[in-house]
Amino acid sequence: MKPYLILYRTGPGSLHPHTIERLHEQNFDYALSWFGDTPPDAPGAVFVHMQKGPKYPGLERTLNTHWRTISQYRYVWMPDDDLLCVPEQVSRMFATCDELQLELAQPALTPDSYFAHPITLRHADFQLRFTNFVEIMAPVLSIDLLTRVIPTLAGNISGYGLDSVWPRMSRLGKVAILDDVPVKHTRPLGGPNYKFNQQAGLSAPQEDWITCASHFIDVTSDFHINFGGLLQSGEAIAIGESEDEMEVMLQALLASCSQLPFTAMQVTRYLAQHYQYWGGGKQSRLRYPRALLGSLLERAVKPTGMRFNKPAAKVAAPAPSPMPAPAPAPAPAPAMPPVHTMAAPMPSFGLHAR
Repeated sequence: MKPYLILYRTGPGSLHPHTIERLHEQNFDYALSWFGDTPPDAPGAVFVHMQKGPKYPGLERTLNTHWRTISQYRYVWMPDDDLLCVPEQVSRMFATCDELQLELAQPALTPDSYFAHPITLRHADFQLRFTNFVEIMAPVLSIDLLTRVIPTLAGNISGYGLDSVWPRMSRLGKVAILDDVPVKHTRPLGGPNYKFNQQAGLSAPQEDWITCASHFIDVTSDFHINFGGLLQSGEAIAIGESEDEMEVMLQALLASCSQLPFTAMQVTRYLAQHYQYWGGGKQSRLRYPRALLGSLLERAVKPTGMRFNKPAAKVAAPAPSPMPAPAPAPAPAPAMPPVHTMAAPMPSFGLHAR
């Protein structure tokens, strides 16, 4: 038995066979919650649970039916079946989650993926980012968090709203998007699962309203924040109290966004949300000082020794030289006949480069 498990909610046309290539070389097992009509060919699967219906009711039944087996794993990944993955990167994803002792994470999406949320696309300047959001498309959960979130699946058809609830059942520094192990989302958003919402007379957005209202979540569904992250250089950065710390974070985000298929509106809104979070919005109200974030992130990833240092102090520019005093006006010339009157020379002022 390996330490990690992929649990696919899937059927015919699934891309999961790509993920289980070279399975004997990977650090994970896999199992299927199968909604197809006939049993699949599933070589090496831990189990295949035949279960018709939409994604999350099906996953809930599979989790409850096979919990004795599932609970023996340290992490469980529950991806959609239209994600194209490289097996070795999936192994690395699990290892990273374990090393950082994350509770909730996801691999970033490749730039050519279908996507709904800018925060989920791969930010090339980062190895990983600590966030307040992980999409239900591809969540990997520690077994402890999975135990706690199973009750939230009850009655939810589409999964809408769950990705707002689950991070709040964890802690800062335990929720992350992993940029170094991206996967590709190959199909347009709004798949066949939504037909079950139509049959139930409850739209996916309405499910989001109910789920969020039930858990006291008032922020908009796309208010997504990167609190900190590990850059490709190995430097750990975080939003802090100073403008210098915020500048470093915004510059890293902006550099990554410039490589992604974002519109100017998407980039502006995305970065503005970080600025609003840092500054407290129009009312300038902060529940806690932003200087707290770095220390809390360090505490969360203490086993790795990661340090969120403040940017080096900038060297103050030398003060400009004082402007010279105007030269004294020359003594008036002796009176001359009016026809020969001469203008006094104008004083000279030095110009200083700004």
